[in-house]
Amino acid sequence: MASDALTPFFAHADAIAQRVREWNEYRLEQEIAHQKRTIDIQIEKASNAKLYSKLKKSKEWIEVRQERFEKFKEFLFWLGAWVGSGRSGIITYSITISAVALGSVMIGINTPSTIPCPDNKSYCYQLRIDKKQVILPEQANQLLIEYERSKNKPHRHHH
Repeated sequence: MASDALTPFFAHADAIAQRVREWNEYRLEQEIAHQKRTIDIQIEKASNAKLYSKLKKSKEWIEVRQERFEKFKEFLFWLGAWVGSGRSGIITYSITISAVALGSVMIGINTPSTIPCPDNKSYCYQLRIDKKQVILPEQANQLLIEYERSKNKPHRHHH
């Protein structure tokens, strides 16, 4: 079955997602730990009240950054679970099928050199790249009249 064939792929994707999560966690934890050490050293040295308030803001920034990191971690876990669950495959498949269908319709409407359309608000007209080559109903009637005229003209035969 198709899902059995995709199982190793999803397991591999899940393992990659896990490595990405671990790497990001490690990197951000290192960055946060470094910032905390830097601030602690600067606070010890700072006697100036103004400088202290700046450092306090910097410490608040780290807390906000840590909060964002936690949210990002949650998102990565969710993404890993979603990829591992196989639902991502169904959605990707659906999006691909939709894109191919739209592409086919576009090709179908744009391939003929001229095409009749019911009106200029129809998809037939809107999806056409070269709109000068579209025949609307009023133009179609005009063309038919001209065709009838040319058919009924007496033809001269050269002897």
